[in-house]
Order: sequence, then C-alpha cells, then structure tokens
Amino acid sequence: MGLACSQIRLLTLTQRKADCEYGISIDSMRKMALTREQTQLSQEYYSKLQSKQISYYANGQYNKISYEYLMGYGSNYMAVTSGTKPLKSDNNVVLSDYKGQVILSETYANAITSVLGSSAMDNHGRGGTFSTDEIPAMLASFIPGFTEEQFKTVIDGENVSSSYDTENVNTMTGESTGNSTTVDNSQSLTNNIQNLVDFYYPIFAAAAANGWTTEYNQEMAANDDYISDAIVSGTFQLEQVDSDGSYDPNTSLTYFTTNGFVQSRTDSDVREEITAWYNAEKERISEKENYLDLEMSDLSTELEAINTEIQSIQSYVDDAITSVFDWGSS
Repeated sequence: MGLACSQIRLLTLTQRKADCEYGISIDSMRKMALTREQTQLSQEYYSKLQSKQISYYANGQYNKISYEYLMGYGSNYMAVTSGTKPLKSDNNVVLSDYKGQVILSETYANAITSVLGSSAMDNHGRGGTFSTDEIPAMLASFIPGFTEEQFKTVIDGENVSSSYDTENVNTMTGESTGNSTTVDNSQSLTNNIQNLVDFYYPIFAAAAANGWTTEYNQEMAANDDYISDAIVSGTFQLEQVDSDGSYDPNTSLTYFTTNGFVQSRTDSDVREEITAWYNAEKERISEKENYLDLEMSDLSTELEAINTEIQSIQSYVDDAITSVFDWGSS
C-alpha cells in the first residue's frame, strides 16, 4: 500500500514539476519580449527626440505652423487687408500634398464647385485642373462685398472705377450744410482688391494648374501637429508658385527654412512631454519585469522543493523494491 501511494505521489510531483518548468519557460519568453519592447521603446524615444517641428516666428515666439497661416482664413479677408491675424510673408507660397495638388479648405473648395459645379470634386475630395479665367468668379463667391468684374479688372492690371456722393454735416448740430460732394474712392477700393488678389490668386492659380484636394481636412482639424509632421515627412510640400500657377522645382523644405520663411526646430516643451512619456512606458515595462522575476523566483523555489521531495520518494521506492527482491532471495 505504501509503495502504491508513493508512486501516485511521485506522479503528482512529476506533473507539478513539469508545470513549474513550463511556467518558468513561459516567463523567460515573456521577459525576452519585454526586452525587445524596451529596445523598441528606446529607439522610438530617441527618434522622437530627433524629430523636428515646423513653426514660424512672430511676436517674439515660435508658433505652430497652421493652415490659416499658410493659406489664409477663407472668407475672413480682413486678415489679408488689415493684418488682423498672422499670415505668411510670401504670398506665392502654397501648401500641396505629395501629388502636387493644392490643399484647400472647404471654403475654397466650395468657391470652386460653386463656379464649376459639384462634379468638379470627386468622392475622395479631389478636383482637377481648370482655367484661370474662372478665378475672378471664385474669389467673388467667397469674399463678400466684391464682384467678379472688380476682381477681373484688378487682375488685368486696371483700376476699379468707384465713387459715391456725400453731403457735409455739421458735427456740432448734426444738421446738413447742404454741400453735396462726390467722393472718388477708386484708388482705395483698387488697393483693397489688389491685396486680396495678391494673397488669394496664387492659391487658386496653383489649384488651376495642378489640381486640388480637401482629403486631409479632417486630420488637420483633429491634430494640431498634422501639418508640421506632414511637411517633415514629405506628405505635404511647401511650393513656390509662378505667375502661371506652376511650381518652382528648385525649392525644398531646406530652401524655405534657409530663407527664414519657416523654422525647423525641436521644441523644448515637446522634448519634456516625450521624456515624460518615455519614463512612464519604461516604468510600466519595469513593473512587468519585476512581476515576472517574482513569479519565476517562486516557481524556482517550488521546483527545488519538488525535486528534493521527488528524490526522497524515489529513494523510498527504490529501497522498497530492493527490500522485496532481497526478501525473495533469502
């Protein structure tokens, strides 16, 4: 009876020994996976530290590059005529994607489709080339207070003819002095329209010559760093537009940074955020390693005890078997 119980106990311990050895083997592989994860984390960390951001310098500080800075605020033309918001210093610079198509906001795209029809844009939010003769109508469609004819006149290099009648008023009494005067504001109006043409025309001329897209608008709206990251990666390009809307092939990101149009830099605040993220991820991996070390230590201790007990039982079984054979031979 004792020998049978010992055999059962030996089989149970042998099974548990196999379980412990398997557990240690699995934990070892998990530790190797964590080591690889730590290596990948370090590589990603140093890669992030080396990455650049595209910014512009204004009012004594570096500012995140934005679509509005590069391409304007749509129908908010006061940013162009009055300088109420920061804008690029070179009107002939536009933002395109890697295919060369000009990246347009919904406002600009709607101006094009209002003139060319909805079929001008496909299901992916992309449109093809068109005639620059359509640009005056497109400008008038999204810039209030100005007509297609006025834009066409200024684009053709002529002055807009404009005047209005006014009557002098006594500012003390509010009574009319009765003197009617015709005021010629042609030059003032022409200057305002010229400022708008100077800024917006290169955008539409580039779209007319190279095509256009609204495909990236959702990503740009959701991520403040999207444009900067896309310019660095090459998904987006800064283009120098010629008078006919074609791109200067000799310009690159280096060209624009060298000439001070934009800055390519590593922001110290971003470095701090990246380092904090790296430390948190490293701590998470370290906690997993500590847990596996404790688990492996417990399994190793249990395995050592099992081996000791197996040896003891095996010795007992061997002695019992030997005694039986010895008894039979006496």
